[in-house]
This record gives sequence, C-alpha cells and structure tokens, in this order.
Amino acid sequence: MREFAEHIVACNGVKIKDILPTGIIEGSGKPRLTDGQASIRDKYLELEHREDCGKKNVNIYLNKFVTNIFKLNKRHKDLLEIAAYIFAADRRTYRGKPDDDEYHSWSRAFHFHINVRDYNFWNKQEIKDLLEQALCFMTGDHSYKFKFHKAGSDFPTNIFDTETFVVETPDNLRVALFSGGIDSLAGAIELLETTNAEICLVSHQTGLPGIQNTQKTLYNEINKLYPGRCSHYKFRCGLSDTPSRDETQRTRSFLYTSIAFALAKEYKQNCIYVYENGITSINFAETQDLMNGRASRTTHPQTIRRLEELFTAIAEEPFTIHNPYFFKTKTDVVEVIKTNNRLDLLDSSVSCSTTRNKEPGNTHCGKCSQCIDRRFAVYAAEVEKYDENGLYHFDFLKDDLESDVIKKLLTEYIRLAQNFAKQDIDGWYEERSSEIVEMIDFIDGTTEYERLDKLYKLCQRHSEQIEKSIKRMRDIYDSPYATCKPKSFFNLILGPRSYQQEIKTTIIEKPKIEKEVPSKGLKKLVKETCESLIKQKKITEVSNETKKKRPI
Repeated sequence: MREFAEHIVACNGVKIKDILPTGIIEGSGKPRLTDGQASIRDKYLELEHREDCGKKNVNIYLNKFVTNIFKLNKRHKDLLEIAAYIFAADRRTYRGKPDDDEYHSWSRAFHFHINVRDYNFWNKQEIKDLLEQALCFMTGDHSYKFKFHKAGSDFPTNIFDTETFVVETPDNLRVALFSGGIDSLAGAIELLETTNAEICLVSHQTGLPGIQNTQKTLYNEINKLYPGRCSHYKFRCGLSDTPSRDETQRTRSFLYTSIAFALAKEYKQNCIYVYENGITSINFAETQDLMNGRASRTTHPQTIRRLEELFTAIAEEPFTIHNPYFFKTKTDVVEVIKTNNRLDLLDSSVSCSTTRNKEPGNTHCGKCSQCIDRRFAVYAAEVEKYDENGLYHFDFLKDDLESDVIKKLLTEYIRLAQNFAKQDIDGWYEERSSEIVEMIDFIDGTTEYERLDKLYKLCQRHSEQIEKSIKRMRDIYDSPYATCKPKSFFNLILGPRSYQQEIKTTIIEKPKIEKEVPSKGLKKLVKETCESLIKQKKITEVSNETKKKRPI
C-alpha cells in the first residue's frame, strides 16, 4: 500500500508539544527525529499569526480587511482564520513535482488543531463533515480532519469590535469576488452596466506586489468609470517566514469565498457572485493521465454546492453562491468586455497562474494553461491588439517552442477542442461520463437532459471558437510567403496536426489465454472507483493481480 503525505498542523496558539505523545517530543518542543528521518519534520507544522503567541510565520491581517469599521461576529472571525490557516498549510506543504500525476503521489492528508471562539458550533460533527467534504473535493487531497480547541479569550481584532457602529447597507448591493482576471473584470463591468446596483469587490492578497498592483489598478479604473458605485475590500493572508512550496493554490478558493461570505453577511446579504467561465470551472482533463491530480476544481459546480451548504450552516439561513458565467466560454467572457466598450481595461487584467518568478515588465509568463486559454480567447473575439502590449514574457505565436512542456500544453489544449468537435452528444457523454456525473446534479436545468444539452453546447461552442482563433492566428502570422521557422507553433503543432495523433501508450503483448479485455473506459472507471474507496478508507490496498499475466 502506498502512503499519503500526512501533515499534523497546530494553529492559532495550539502547540505541537501539547497534542503529540511526549515520547516523540524533544525538550525544545519539536518532534524527535531519528537518523534518516529529517523529512518527518514536514509532517508537523505549527502556524501562528499573532506576535504575542510564539514565532509568527503566517500573516492574517484581520485588522486591515475592511476600510469601514464594523463588528464581525465570533463565528465569522473563526471562519476567516480557519480558512487562512488551511491556505497557509496548503502553501507550506509539498504536493510533488508537476509530473507527479498519480493520486497517491499527489494527495495529502491533513489533521488540523485550531483554537476557535465559537467552540460549541465548530465542534459539531455535522459541521466538521461539511468542512472536510468541501475541502477534499475542492483540493483533490486524501483527507482533512479537524480538532477544534476552545480559545481562552477572544483574540484582539479591534477594528471589528466597535459595538456602537452600525453598517450602512445599500438598498441594492452585490458582493462579488474580484481576482483581477478577465472573468471577474467582465463580471464587475456587466453588473455596473446592466444594473443600478452598488457592488462590493472582494479580493484576497498574499502580499505579492504584482497581484496587489493589478487589483488596485483595475479598481481605480472601474471607480473612475462608475464613480460612487463600487468599493474594494482586501484580505491579506499568506506565509511570512518562508516561500510557498505548493503553487496550485486550490485552498485559495475556500479562503476567497469565506472572505466574501463574511462580508456579505455583515451587509445582510445572502448571496455572493463568482465569475468564472464554464470551461475553466469544469476543467475537463485534456488527457486521462491528468484525471487524478492536476484538474482543478476550485469553481466546479460541486465545489460551489458544498460551500453553499457549509455557509448555510454557518449563517443558519439559506446562502447561495451564483456563477452567472458558468455557461459561457472564455471567448464569451471577452465578448462581454468588448460589447460594453471596455477593451481598454483588458491589458490591465492578469490571468497568469504563475504567482512568482515573473520577468520584470511582463504580467504574464505566456506558458501556463491560463495564459494559453487567454491568448486563444482574445484571438477568437478578434481583440488581440488590446492584449499584446508587452504582456507576455513568452509569445508562442512568435517565439520558438523549445520546451516540451509548452508543446504538450498547446497540443492537448487543441486536442480537447477538436475532440469536442468530432463528438455527438452520446459520444461526448461516453468519453466524459465520470466527469459529467460529478457535476450534473449541481448545475441549473429542470431535467437531466436539459443540463446535459447545455453542457454539450458549451463544449461545442468552445471548440468552434478555438478553431476560429487558430484560423485568425494563421492569417496574421503564417503567411505562405513568410520564412518558415522550424520550431514555431505553426510548424511544430499546426503543420503536422500533432493534436490529431494518438497519444502514445505502452503496448502489452496479449497473453495466449483467450479472455475478454476490459475497455479503456471500464479500466478508467475501475481505477477511479478504487482510488475513491481508498480515499474514503473503505479499502486499504489494491491487489496487484492486474500486473500478472493471468486472468483476473
């Protein structure tokens, strides 16, 4: 049996020495290490954001969260700190190398010990279950367990504790998440253009100046265009003593929505808006080897529903998370900005998923999946001239494709779109059934067929737009009279149609015994089912019979 990486995390004043057996604790209060066990230290983490409670290694700026002064109730303070510590632990621990796609290699098991104010609420098993289930699905990790401890007294967050202050709630207010990317920018513009609502934009910042500058620049531009109608609330949280070890940031979605929920409830709102196009939200795995780990679920319909259930329990009244862009593609979202004549804001938005090691002067790496998706979308919408003002450090349309990683990303991105184009609804469902089943009950539609039809049409439209984008790229950059560049996107990817080639697989010689060979789809389903059962601890190991040359 292969082990998952296990991490025991003590937070908010809880000490590792107080929760582990004395036999494995040194006099210093740190876990005792034997020869060859240096790596075990990563198993035990102590996270603290207060200066007066030991070594501070996490920044959680509750007192700088809002510009207005009002009181957050204890339960909401707890939620923000729980979400912040989960995010910090996620960033502090290591998932594995980018090519570690196996579920066992990539998933982690967390056990959190956290001091809370509203102990009786958080210690309910049904609340722990909602929290654990939402996080496991969202992150793809093996497990999350929580042991809550009763805090001796409230922690000082004075800016929230003015008892006499009353929040002024506008009659028509919308609370929306704001990352500074194209989707959240388009959502803010559409709200301001099509309604008379005042909008409250909510952001999370880790302390990286690039993210802060992007959000500040866009907000200032929006505020000039729509004076007096929007406000911007920023919650800063991140590691303070060490660079992050994991860059996938899946728990950021939980922190992000928790911030918006807490703020919405202070404004007596029971809904927040999340703007993310459906292709990104679903994040179909381009190849089946990515099924276990790398397909993100941060705004997946099931993630949204599980968070709604958690927030409803915390609020003790119905709470909803609305994604108006779920049935839009990235190109559709760019078209929203184009239709509302706000293309001058496009190059101020940032879609890049690389959060560090950027080159000076460039806001986008140009190589990650989000950069690639953005490039295709702006060409499909025919607005590329607004998006090429030195934004990209690497330009796959002009630069040589030296890296195998960028070649694979581009090939698989186009392959996915082409596969959609070739499939009728039955073939599409058969190939994607396991992914579709995970979301079909959590999206809008009166019948299952209506929901399937809407999803299928979304994929078809995405495919058509990618084809349009490629044609436009060729018209602009691949003139028949242009000098051939051997390592160009057009020569390496489009010329040989590499996205039409079968993915190479290891061919195993058939045994002499005649037997029925399971289909690829059945093998995939069995593999996923086994992993799910391991994750739920219903089985502890999988027999190795399939590797032996005899019938199962």
